[in-house]
Amino acid sequence: MQVLEIITANIDLLALLFLLLFIVFFVLFTYRAKKGARVHLRQNRLYARLLNLAAQAVETGKPIHLGMGIGSLSGGIGPNVGTAESFIALTVFATLADRARGAVRPLLGTTADGTVLAAALGIVHRRNAQNGQAGLALNKAVRFYGPDPLAYAAGVRQTLAGEKPLANVLLGQLGAEGLWIAETNIKNTPAQLGGTTPPASSALLAVSLDQMVIGEDVFAAGAYLGRIAHLGSLVTQDLMRVVIILSILVGVILASLGYWV
Repeated sequence: MQVLEIITANIDLLALLFLLLFIVFFVLFTYRAKKGARVHLRQNRLYARLLNLAAQAVETGKPIHLGMGIGSLSGGIGPNVGTAESFIALTVFATLADRARGAVRPLLGTTADGTVLAAALGIVHRRNAQNGQAGLALNKAVRFYGPDPLAYAAGVRQTLAGEKPLANVLLGQLGAEGLWIAETNIKNTPAQLGGTTPPASSALLAVSLDQMVIGEDVFAAGAYLGRIAHLGSLVTQDLMRVVIILSILVGVILASLGYWV
């Protein structure tokens, strides 16, 4: 039986083996990271600066604005879904809340989606409870500006003009409204950072942001900000890329030798 016929007949088994291999590596690397094993990551200045800004928020008392965009956690189909981007934005929101725990108002989150709003309020409530400040008003930390992108941009613009935060961070599912927010608030914030995944939106944000991340670097935020599970996942994904590339090379060699036809 030809190699191609064997692979085709056992494609489900191969997919299961690949998944099991991923799980094994993920558990292994996550365990090693939890034990303090050193993992080398390519330098990313934006995430390093975010951690420095969290420390400055404690010292200055000024909040960091995190615009989580127009994405939703509810899934579905449409240009504004951005479920993965919204989860990453919430991860950054939670990490910065933990890092700036000593500040009275470390964060000011904004969103255009109700599901992201509920998740962000849960993060703030947990942080306040840990600090013995469960009675603080949650609406001062997270604000919702309607599901329409332009309404969201207008609300964020007004908020930044009044609050004058330490930094304006736009991270999540963003469209043209991201450029409006960044451009109209250059004078109100000393630092403008962010990132998104759509190529068109990334090109627009690059005009106004001091530093930004694009594409898969957005999804690496958790690893760069010290989340152990995210670090294990990132290393595992890089390793599995190597496995896939080697598998392709082996397939090309087998096809060249006539074993894969």
